[in-house]
Amino acid sequence: MKKIINSTSILILLSILVSCGGKDSYYKQFSSDKTFSSRISDLNKTIDEIRGQENGKLIKEDVDLLKYVYEIGENDTYIVAYLFDEKGCYEIGVDAYFGKETDANIVVTGIKTEMNNSTYGEAIEDNNLCRWKNDALSISVELDYKNTSRGLFLATIFANE
Repeated sequence: MKKIINSTSILILLSILVSCGGKDSYYKQFSSDKTFSSRISDLNKTIDEIRGQENGKLIKEDVDLLKYVYEIGENDTYIVAYLFDEKGCYEIGVDAYFGKETDANIVVTGIKTEMNNSTYGEAIEDNNLCRWKNDALSISVELDYKNTSRGLFLATIFANE
C-alpha cells in the first residue's frame, strides 16, 4: 500500500511540474503565429488579404486601418496595426505592452537576432533604436526598445517610396 501511495505522489508531482513548465518563451509565443521578419511580406497587400490571413483579435477597423491584439503570457498583449493607401499596406506597427522588463527584452533580443540573420543583415543601432533596410532601400524596419524597462517596445515596418 505504501508503494502505491508513493508512486501516486510521484506521478502527481511530475504532472504538476510538467504542466507548470510548459509555457514557451515570450519570443516563441510572439513569433508562433507569424515571425516578425515574415510580416514584411505583408507590405503592399490589400486590406482584404490582410483581414483574411491575420489571426489576432480585430480591435479596430477603418477604410485604411486594421488593428489586431494578441495575448501573450498570462496578462500581456501586443498589437499589430496595418495602415493602407491605394497601393495596399504601406506600414505595419507592432506595439508590445508587457508587465515585465525581462519579457520585453526576450522578445526584443529575438527580433534583433531574427532580423540580423535575415536578408536585411546587421542592424544600424543608435540609442536603443535598431534600423534595417533592404538593398533597394524600398523597405525600412525600426525597432525602438528604449522603454523595455517599462515592458514596452515598438517596431515599425515601412514601405519606402
